[in-house]
Amino acid sequence: MSEVSIRKVPTMGTWLAEDKRRAREEFARRSDTDFGTADMPISRYISPEFHQQEMSRLWPYTWQMACHETNIPEPGDYTSYEIGPRAYLIVRVDKTTIKAYPNACLHRGMQLLDGSGRTATLSCRFHGWTWNLDGSLRSIPERWDFPQTQQRSMTLPEARVAIWGGFVFINPDPNAEAFETFVGELPQHFKSAPLEDRTIAVHVSRVMPANWKVTMEAFIESYHVSPTHPQSVAVSQYAETQYDTYGPNVSRLATVSIAPATKAMRDMSPQAFADMAAKGTGRERVQLKEGQTYRQALAEQRRAEVEKVQGRSVEHLTDVEMLDAIQYFLFPNFMPWYGFGLPIVYRFRPNGDRYDSSLMDIYVLAPRDLNKPPIPAAKHITLPEDQPFSDCAVLGRLGPIFDQDYVNIAAVWKGLQSTVQKGIILGQYQESRIRHYHQRIDTFLANAHTNESHE
Repeated sequence: MSEVSIRKVPTMGTWLAEDKRRAREEFARRSDTDFGTADMPISRYISPEFHQQEMSRLWPYTWQMACHETNIPEPGDYTSYEIGPRAYLIVRVDKTTIKAYPNACLHRGMQLLDGSGRTATLSCRFHGWTWNLDGSLRSIPERWDFPQTQQRSMTLPEARVAIWGGFVFINPDPNAEAFETFVGELPQHFKSAPLEDRTIAVHVSRVMPANWKVTMEAFIESYHVSPTHPQSVAVSQYAETQYDTYGPNVSRLATVSIAPATKAMRDMSPQAFADMAAKGTGRERVQLKEGQTYRQALAEQRRAEVEKVQGRSVEHLTDVEMLDAIQYFLFPNFMPWYGFGLPIVYRFRPNGDRYDSSLMDIYVLAPRDLNKPPIPAAKHITLPEDQPFSDCAVLGRLGPIFDQDYVNIAAVWKGLQSTVQKGIILGQYQESRIRHYHQRIDTFLANAHTNESHE
């Protein structure tokens, strides 16, 4: 990467190197990729034509997170997943099998089921055509009148399904690359602190007043944190966030969340800094042991809390993995945070077939008892468009932070309609993840795939 574009600042690796524990090699590895400095065309956000290209050439051919396993824990449980104008039924067939079907009866296209629930069969309410959970045809009322169905397969068509970290991914393209290839080395990064060890404690979604990429990009870099979230920067090193990319579909940011951020803080005694940090972040005061830092004390405290719930040791995890904000991105729209510092997952997608509106899903994860089966996911809360995140009690201190982001997203969307510039200016390093995923979009749009049934 160009020397002029990167400040020589401490990275996550600096803190990992000082820890007596050792993180996995894949997790600790820093990437070094330059995506240039070209402006990003504004038309990629505000053009209905560009949106339609994504609808026809991206979403029908990529892996995307549809739900969590604990949304459909028992055989017969189902949930609907919508992307643009298309809808899919995600169905648990048995304890070990999950399938995904286009949510359409093979008779006249009626949606088979709405929302989420439990059923013994997939039966159309219009004329009663019925399928078994595994997609095989069960019955057609008065089948004598449909002789053509005797000569063709009447099994429900399927989207491909994969499961990682407890999340269920689908790909409508039967010829798509294997999910294991698509995710690359991402599972290795999470091997020490698997997402499977968590439960969905909170799931909140809301319509956002902007194109899905504008909404997502509000969360893909830390450059905005200081002016947007001043309450978050008192003892965090957001200006020193590390950015990495791993192959075509995965990227990461890593911010040291609890550490002396200025020379004045570094000159404090450990206890004085601990008292100041506790006050600034709303935590309880911690009495440090001799020779102990505030980071070390907080990490030990969190290890004890997690081990109490999980019933297993997390002593192998470094202080970075216990405390810091480490966000991964899996193309095109899935953002799982790693470790226990900020245990969140985001998902972003278009709101129906609209280019100017999007859906944001927020999942807050919590440790679960690993000696017991996973518990069902928390009830999904959909916020009304006029309700701020801060009014949603289950989000706690995160609510006001999301409201600050919402203000930015709405203002960016309005500004993009007004600017006379043809492109937006992106940082070469701090906004490199934006360039990275846009390049991947281009590979899909340039693909010769066609799908006449969706044109």
